[in-house]
Amino acid sequence: MTTLVSADSIRDELRPHLAGILYCEIEEIDDDATFADLGLDSVLGVELVAFVNTKYGLEEILDTVYDHPTVNQLSAYVSGRVADLVANAK
Repeated sequence: MTTLVSADSIRDELRPHLAGILYCEIEEIDDDATFADLGLDSVLGVELVAFVNTKYGLEEILDTVYDHPTVNQLSAYVSGRVADLVANAK
């Protein structure tokens, strides 16, 4: 069963994964920089979305990364989507 998760927790999960696929240090990830500015291309975007989907039980598409193009924005969006899943499961 999916449980609620805060945007802060999601951000803490996204940073190391993003640093790994971008081959950089976690400290280099600016939570307000766009994914494009961080070096994320469409291929790596697919990998990021796959991570989010697997980790949080979602079925997002690549457009999600473009619609919510920073770590902070994506974290808030994913937190809301997980909350929707939990609410609909009741």
